[in-house]
Amino acid sequence: MPVRQHHVGPVLVVTLDEPQARQALSAAVVAALHAMFSDLAARAPLPPDEAAAGLPDIGPGGRRPRAVVLRSTGGVFCAGAHLGEMAEAGRAGLEANLAAARQLGAMFRAVHDCPVPVVARVQGGAFGGGAGLAAACDLVVAGPGARFCFSETRLGLVPGVISPLVVERTGVARARDLFLTARTVDAAEAARLGLVDRLAPAGGLDGAVEAVVDDLLKAGPVALGAAKRLLADVAELGYEVSEETCAQRIAEARSTAEAQAALAAFAAKHPAPWTPAAGWSLAPCDGEERA
Repeated sequence: MPVRQHHVGPVLVVTLDEPQARQALSAAVVAALHAMFSDLAARAPLPPDEAAAGLPDIGPGGRRPRAVVLRSTGGVFCAGAHLGEMAEAGRAGLEANLAAARQLGAMFRAVHDCPVPVVARVQGGAFGGGAGLAAACDLVVAGPGARFCFSETRLGLVPGVISPLVVERTGVARARDLFLTARTVDAAEAARLGLVDRLAPAGGLDGAVEAVVDDLLKAGPVALGAAKRLLADVAELGYEVSEETCAQRIAEARSTAEAQAALAAFAAKHPAPWTPAAGWSLAPCDGEERA
């Protein structure tokens, strides 16, 4: 399978597993990722009393996980579009070409709009659509060997469906630099540009991912999804227009069972009911050492 999924406690781990193809975004990979993240959006969140359980029902058809880790095997995170399929689509005519582009865009948006926080673990190259896939995630954790490049213009192309994701992270001026020059940036520069949220030291990538996930697991599962929606709405509405929306959201949040349970626990000097008893650990990919 080019894309695998399994859960570790309340966290879903999605693994791109075609290292011989450098994790290219073939039609099969795009379809699998779109199906997985669309399925997550349709699920109900875990209630507070189940959220701290070691093995909650978060498999297909079950509840939403509390976080998603997106990773890949081998030395490349994702090499971007499958160039053979892209060339074939270009020769097939405008309608077929548009259909393929729309399917790719729908996959990126399913990742970006997922009601569960998505953490990208980037250990190597993220090129073209692969860099766009990382940009679609909520938090990007990169190791020292991570490299980012929007190489489309050097192939006579444009970074079409990923452009809103990248501009959201970097702003227009920095995206202009990256898109027009198609230069490769290392993990440290990618962090300065906004493409990376956490830099991991050598040998510490998995530990850095685990630290991010541990922080997410301390938050209410419903509140995380609500915070993602709030961020999207505020960005769309702008400061002046968002005042009433923001007031509405906090008023709604206060009355949820999740918030009431957390406030009662805080008053009693107890942890929130969904707080895990122990830290979360990411198992290495099959046959690989921890990074």
